Amino acid sequence: MEWIQISEKLPPAGTCIIATVKDHCRNQLELRYPVWYMEKCYEQGYAFHFGEIGNILLPDISEVIAWMPMPKPYEQSDL
Repeated sequence: MEWIQISEKLPPAGTCIIATVKDHCRNQLELRYPVWYMEKCYEQGYAFHFGEIGNILLPDISEVIAWMPMPKPYEQSDL
């Protein structure tokens, strides 16, 4: 899987993803997961929600710059 820049494509609404976030307070890049791209509950539009659904990533503080789909879980083969 490869990273998809937010400027190129947004994830489908309701999708669980892995996100690269620019933390503006510490001026560094971080991985965040699970992240959901969902409708805002307090106004129109969409937002990135981290961890529990009520935690919204605010672009001024934690800006999502790229994303990728979550990998499928490991499946043990019966060899």
